[in-house]
Amino acid sequence: MNLGNKLKELRKEHNYSQQQLAEKLHVTAQAISKWENNKSVPDIINLVQLSEVYGITLDYLIKSDKQLQKKLSINNMRLKVFNFFVVAFILVMILTFSILIKAQFFMSNHSLGGWLFVSLGFLFIVFSFLSLYCYIVKKKYFIFLWSAFLTLGCIVFVGLFYDYIMQLLFPL
Repeated sequence: MNLGNKLKELRKEHNYSQQQLAEKLHVTAQAISKWENNKSVPDIINLVQLSEVYGITLDYLIKSDKQLQKKLSINNMRLKVFNFFVVAFILVMILTFSILIKAQFFMSNHSLGGWLFVSLGFLFIVFSFLSLYCYIVKKKYFIFLWSAFLTLGCIVFVGLFYDYIMQLLFPL
């Protein structure tokens, strides 16, 4: 028996309407309906709450449903990867800002090119993290990967032709 059928039977055994159960779990009645019709599955927190409401074990709810177990473990892995990327991104941004502050970048009057380099550098960092995250978690990474490459290309282009670009934009 799949999880949806178990949830529907348990709800009826305990004489709850979908609305009453939804209020106990602090979710919508539509969420309960989706769970019972196997259109979605409750997260682990809601599974624990369901086991408490019905006085059953989590084993009873999920042990026989291998597909649900696989989905819960994938979601758990995605959450861990997401948390890692958030922490790594914040650390890289703090390090980058620290280097710019130590170099007194914000204290000086910089030309358009200096600000352009810093802006493109930040864009490159953001797109790199997004492409890595999307590749690892979602297996879809092309848009952010190409954005990262485009940003890196702009950095290289501006770096190589900086003097020429500045002469064109601001002739003496």
